[in-house]
Parts: sequence; structure tokens; C-alpha cells
Amino acid sequence: MREFDHNGLLLAEYQAKLFEKSYELPCSSAVFLRRFQHSNLLKRLDENNAALLSPNVMDGIDDITEQFGPTEYGKVRFSKDALFWMGYMYRYIAYTRDNSTPFIMRLFPYKQLNDLFYTYHTQDPEWCVRSLLELHGLTEDYFDCNYRLKQAMSKRGTDKLVCTS
Repeated sequence: MREFDHNGLLLAEYQAKLFEKSYELPCSSAVFLRRFQHSNLLKRLDENNAALLSPNVMDGIDDITEQFGPTEYGKVRFSKDALFWMGYMYRYIAYTRDNSTPFIMRLFPYKQLNDLFYTYHTQDPEWCVRSLLELHGLTEDYFDCNYRLKQAMSKRGTDKLVCTS
């Protein structure tokens, strides 16, 4: 696990402000988050180097809009506070657990984080991570790609034995 240092804080705040700013877009929050999940901006964020980012989050919004084109699809928006918290938490988890943000967003879907916002947003980020893992019946080991590989291999081996008998 990586220490949440100043660089991590800058990245988490940037992503949080980016998510919050997305509230002003004419599309739904879900559309923005799906686009973000597949964006070139996210690839730069996952390099974990705050120096690679423009300090203006509107540049990030513009990057995503330029990459995918403008859209007005969908109307349901999460609250600005929930979006800010989700952006912060996704970056916090990706940074401290040294995993990609798309992996974290698949593990903890944005709809789930939005639903948990009022319960979790005042808690320590580490408490939130432990609670999210517990909700999914997982442990901290799940963030280790070697652990996931061993799990997949052992499951495949078990399936193979069941299939051949």
C-alpha cells in the first residue's frame, strides 16, 4: 500500500473537483462517469503525477468532451457533494492501492458510491475502503493482482476437476 502523500492529495482534489464540475454538463452523471472511465485524461491521472495535469479542471472537462463529443443524453445528476466525494474516493483508492481507476470503478460502481454517500462521506477514507470491501465480501488482499490471479487459477483448476469427473 502506498502512503497518501502530497502528490496523492493533489490528484484526489483535482479528480474530486473534476467530478463536481461535471454537474454543470448537460448530460447525466452516469454518462459523464462512463466517459471519464474510458478517457485519455484518466490514463494521465493513473500515471499518478500531478505535474501532468492542468490546474484548471475545465481543461479536463474539455479534454473529455473533445475526445467523446458533446452530449445532452440523460438528465439524472448526482449531487455536487456526492460527485466530489466519489471523485476523491476513487483517486484515493487507486493511488493508495496502486491500482487503475477503471478497476476500482468496476469493483465499487458509481451508483453504489452515490447510494452510500450520506453514510460514508464524513468518515475517514480508510474506514470507507474497509467498509466497501466488507460489503463485497472481500479483503485488502483483493487489491493485489497476484492474489486475484491465484484465485482465478485455483477456481479454474477446481472447475476443471468438476468438469472431468
